[in-house]
Amino acid sequence: MPSGGARKGAGRKPKPLAEKLAAGNPGHRPLKKMEFSGGDTYRPTAPDYLKIMERQIVGIPTPTEIFNQTVDYLAPSDCLHLIATALLADYALAKYYLICAQFELSKTATVSYNDKKQLVITDFAEAMLKMQKNVIATWSPIWDIVAKNSEKLISNPEKDLMAVIFAGRSRRKSKGVPPDGEYAFGENSGNPAEPGEV
Repeated sequence: MPSGGARKGAGRKPKPLAEKLAAGNPGHRPLKKMEFSGGDTYRPTAPDYLKIMERQIVGIPTPTEIFNQTVDYLAPSDCLHLIATALLADYALAKYYLICAQFELSKTATVSYNDKKQLVITDFAEAMLKMQKNVIATWSPIWDIVAKNSEKLISNPEKDLMAVIFAGRSRRKSKGVPPDGEYAFGENSGNPAEPGEV
């Protein structure tokens, strides 16, 4: 016997605002957009506590660098004034810890034998997988704000990681996609939506 009703987050996700505009608003409903002062002139600065939590590892960006790169990437969306600085800082730390974990994991085994002589994933690898989920958990509210309010088409830089975690698909390697463990946001033009472009 069914019970409990609809689950949170169930059902089809709404299309990003830019995609609706590009398609000419086929539903002909009024498009919702949050209105706050600040607009494209607002640029958040990294909180001081990000500097306290960093370790200097050659080749790995600091949390402050990740924060600033994320701000640079999202700037063309004109939605930075809608996103709390704490959300961006949480994401920067989550991404930083994931990269550090992947670096440490590269120096040890991902699988080992247990007491029953069966190959199992190591505790360190399990922890890294949990950190991947934490990255998505901290990124999702940021991307939700951008997708619902930006009139410019920008790509989701965590799309591949979301596909791996939520759909169980393996990440496809292609030119321009950084290998796991590297942090890179491509340049985001933030071009206005073109008719028919998705």
